[in-house]
Amino acid sequence: MLRAIKAFKKSPMKRFFNEFTFEESPEEAQKENSEIVRVLPIPRHPIFPKHLIRFRLSPELYKFLVSDSYTAQVGAFVVKPREDTKELESLALHSILPLKDLDAIYDIGALCKTSFNKFDRTITLDPLHRVKFTEVLEPPSGETPFPLVKLHHFEEESQIQSEDDQTMMKLLVEKLEELKSHLSNSEMATLEIIGQRFNMRYDQDFLNYVGTMLSYMCDTKKVQGIFEVIDFSERLKRTTELLQEHLQMRNAMRNLQEEAQSKIAKASEEHMYREILNLIKNRLGLDKDEKETLKIKYQKNLEGKEVPEHIQKVIDEEMDKLMMTEKAAGEFHIIRTYLDWLTSLPYGVFTEETLDIKKATEILDRDHYGMKSVKDRILEFLAVSTLKGHSKGKILCFTGPPGVGKTSIAKSIAEALNRKYFRISLGGLEDVSELKGHRRTYIGAQPGKLISALKNTGSENPLILIDEIDKVGRRAFQGSPENALLEILDPAQNNSFLDHYLDTTVDLSKVLFITTANFPEEISPILRDRMDIIPVEGYTAEEKMQILDRHLLPEAIKNTSLEEKTELFSISEEAKAYLIENYAREAGVRSLQKKITRMLEKLARQIVEGLSEPVKITSENLAEYAGQPDFPQRKLYQTLPAGVVMGLAYTSMGGSALYIEISKSKFSGEEKEPRLTMTGNLKQVMSESIQIAYTFARKFAHEKGNHFLDENSIHIHVPEGATPKDGPSAGITITTAMLSLAMGTPVTNNLAMTGEISLTGKVLAIGGLKEKVVAAKREGVNKVVIPAQNKHNWKELSDALKKDMQVEFVEEYHQVFDIAFN
Repeated sequence: MLRAIKAFKKSPMKRFFNEFTFEESPEEAQKENSEIVRVLPIPRHPIFPKHLIRFRLSPELYKFLVSDSYTAQVGAFVVKPREDTKELESLALHSILPLKDLDAIYDIGALCKTSFNKFDRTITLDPLHRVKFTEVLEPPSGETPFPLVKLHHFEEESQIQSEDDQTMMKLLVEKLEELKSHLSNSEMATLEIIGQRFNMRYDQDFLNYVGTMLSYMCDTKKVQGIFEVIDFSERLKRTTELLQEHLQMRNAMRNLQEEAQSKIAKASEEHMYREILNLIKNRLGLDKDEKETLKIKYQKNLEGKEVPEHIQKVIDEEMDKLMMTEKAAGEFHIIRTYLDWLTSLPYGVFTEETLDIKKATEILDRDHYGMKSVKDRILEFLAVSTLKGHSKGKILCFTGPPGVGKTSIAKSIAEALNRKYFRISLGGLEDVSELKGHRRTYIGAQPGKLISALKNTGSENPLILIDEIDKVGRRAFQGSPENALLEILDPAQNNSFLDHYLDTTVDLSKVLFITTANFPEEISPILRDRMDIIPVEGYTAEEKMQILDRHLLPEAIKNTSLEEKTELFSISEEAKAYLIENYAREAGVRSLQKKITRMLEKLARQIVEGLSEPVKITSENLAEYAGQPDFPQRKLYQTLPAGVVMGLAYTSMGGSALYIEISKSKFSGEEKEPRLTMTGNLKQVMSESIQIAYTFARKFAHEKGNHFLDENSIHIHVPEGATPKDGPSAGITITTAMLSLAMGTPVTNNLAMTGEISLTGKVLAIGGLKEKVVAAKREGVNKVVIPAQNKHNWKELSDALKKDMQVEFVEEYHQVFDIAFN
C-alpha cells in the first residue's frame, strides 16, 4: 500500500491533479488584503452575498490574476449598461473584460473570495458583503487591466426593526409566492439550486435571495438600485416594489398569452366545425343547393337584359367553373365576385332620353342665372340631338375659373335629358387602373370607375361627368391615364371598351360624357381635339347679386335650419353689394357662398343664445358677421404717376387690375450700358413679353426724338410679388409705362388697357375679356383699350356690363399712344 502511494506521488497523474485543482489563497493573505483589492467589472447584474458565480477569463487576464498578490479577494462591481443595447439575462458563463475607465462601473459592489480553475481558466466568486471603493491606488492602464482600489465596508442591519418592516416582509413573501406560480419548471429548479445557500429567516439573507432572483428577471439598473441601499427598511421596501412591478408585467404577459391562445383555439374550433358542416352538406347534397342558389341569383340579375353574345359566353363559362369549384377553395370567391360584377351591369337597360328644348331651357334658367352663351351652346347641342334622335357623338368640355358652375350645369343637363348622373374626379389621378380596372390576378382587384358608373346608375346611357380633366396625372409606371381617356372618350373606340378586370369589351358609346377644366391649355392636345370646348365665364357684380338672392341665400338658410326664424334677421341690399364688392371678387361664387354661410352661422348662434329683437345686417355692421373685408382698398393708385399704367389680367380666380411700375434704376453717372431689370414673380411668357415691349418702346421713342431708354437703365416691377404672373396680354401696358417714364408724362386718369404687342407694333387679341372688364369696372375705370380683334367678344357682353364703359379698339400701337397721352 505504501509503495502504491509513493508511486502515485511520483506519477504523471499526480502532476495533472496538482496543476488543475482549485488554488485557494491562504487565510493570512485574505486578512491582509481585505481592504486593498483588484476591481473586476461584472457584466449584467450585481452579485448578492452567498450567490456563487463563475466567470470565464482570457489567457492573459487569467495569468494576470493568478500571479497577482491582491486577488485572494476581489471587488466585483457591475458595469453600467449602455442605453442603446437591450440586455439578455441568462445563467450561462459570462466573460470578464479589462476595465478601461472607473466611470463605467457602479461604485458599490461586493467583496468576493476567489478561486481559480486552471483547467477551463475560470474564476469563481463567493460574495461576502457589500463594499464601496473609496480610493484608487493603481488606475487601469494597458499593463493593468484591473485597477487596485481601497474599499470601505458597510455596517449592515440584518433584522426586522419595526412593525412596518414586518408588514412589508409579509407582503414580500406573498408576492414571492405569487411570482413562483408564474415560473416554469426550469426556472423553479434554477431558483431552488440558488436558494440552497440562503437561509429563509426573513432577514438580510432573505433579501439577498430575493435580489438574486430578481437579478435574472429585471434590468441591471433596477437591481443595482436595491443592491446599493444600506438601510434595511428602505431596502425591504424597494425590493418589494421591484418584485411587485415585475409581477404586474408577468400578469400582463400571461393575460395577453391567454387571450391569444383563446382566439387561436376559437378560430381552430370554428374551422373544425365549418369543415364538419361542409362534409355533412357534401354527403346530403346541400352544398350543391347553395351553388344552385347563386346560379339562380345570377340568372335573375340577367332577366330583362339584352346581354351581348360574347359576354353571355363568358358568364356561362364562369358559371360552370363556379359549380365545379369547392366552396372552401380561394378561387371560388374570386369567381363569385367576378360573376357579381358581370351580371349586375345594365345590358340593354336605358332611361328614355327627353329631347325637349323648352323643358331644358326651364331647367337651365331655374338652376343657373346668366351664362347666356353657355346656355345657348347647350340648347344648340340639344337641338342637333333632337334632329338626330340621340345625343351621342359629341363630348362637351366646360372650362373656366373655380366656382362658376361647371359641375352643377352638368347636373342640369342630365336632368333635362332624363339621364342618370355620375361624377368621376380625375384630380391627381396617376394609376390607369383607376379607369380601366385591375387584373384579376391581383388580390382585391376591382373594375375601373367607368364600370362602377354603369353598375351604380343601372343604365347604359348615363351622363358621366369627368371632372378636373386638366389635372389628370402624367405618364407614370402604372400607365398613362391620358391614353386611357382616349379610348373612353373617342366615339370611334368606346363601343368596345376593354376593362382589365372584366377582361371583355363593354359598350360605352351610349354614354354622354361631359368634362370640366380650369385651364383648357393644360389638357392634352390629343384629348382636347376630341372635345367641344365651351368657356364658362365669371359673373359680374349684378349677376352675383341675382345668384345670391335666388340660390345662395335660400340654400344657406336651409343648411343652417333657419327657415322658421327668418323674421329675426334681414340683410340689406347695401350689405349684399358691399359683401360682393369687398369680400368676394373672384370670378365664381364659392367665396360668396362661404361668407353668407358664415354670417348665418353667427346669426344662428345669437338666436340659440336667446336673440330677442330682429337683427338687420347693413354695410356698417357687416364686419361683425362676415369678418374684415378681404379687399378693403379699391385702388392702389388714385392718380397714376409717370411710369405707372393699369393693365388688366385674367387669373384662375377671375379678372384683376395689374399695375405696371417702371422707374430709372441708376443715377449720378452710374450708367455704363443701359440695362433692364425685372421683378414681381414673372414667368417665362411675361418675361418675353417685357423684352418685346422694351425693344419696341426704345424704337418708338427714338423715332420721336426721345433717347431716355437708350441712355438709362430701367427697373420694371409688377406688385404682389407672391403671386406668379404669366401671359403676353400686358404688352401694350408695359410699352405705355416705358414711354410714360421716358417722357415724364403720366397717362390719362381712369384708363386701363390690355393687349399683346408684336415687335412691329401690332396689337394682338387677348382672352378673358369679360373678367378683365369686370375688374376694370370694379376699379372705377371708365375707359378701356382693347385689341380690335376682340370686337366680337365685346359685343357678346351684357348691356349692364358695358354700361358707362367707354371702349377703344386698336390695331396699331400708335393708336394706344394717342389715347394714353391725349
